[in-house]
Amino acid sequence: MKHWTDIAESTFFNMIFSSPIAIGEIKLFILNIDNNYSTVTLGFDIPEIPDTPPKKWETMGFNACRIGITCSEIEGLALHNLPTNKNLRLTIKNTGSRFRVSAISDDSSIHFTTAFISLREPTVYLSSIPFHET
Repeated sequence: MKHWTDIAESTFFNMIFSSPIAIGEIKLFILNIDNNYSTVTLGFDIPEIPDTPPKKWETMGFNACRIGITCSEIEGLALHNLPTNKNLRLTIKNTGSRFRVSAISDDSSIHFTTAFISLREPTVYLSSIPFHET
């Protein structure tokens, strides 16, 4: 997968960005592992901010965009040197019947495969340290 819009549940994301946004660098905020349901949720900021936001967002102001992915039927989860304050490079590769998800920095990593992946709805906010300043 190359763009966020390649992931299921990306309808709202498509509405707030006028062109495809590449999957890439993220600033990880949430890593949630649910062992009972075999799900992993990653919540993170992306460097891009919406260029066609809803009016409500325009009036409140923002300089950061948070999205995430929810993955189910997880296998082979491996974590190294987390938590981290460094940005990670996220990749999602289709391996046939599953997806290989990796988030890597020089010091830290998250790796797993998943049968299903969906995009969490984006939110925006004002950050004292915007993504591009970290």
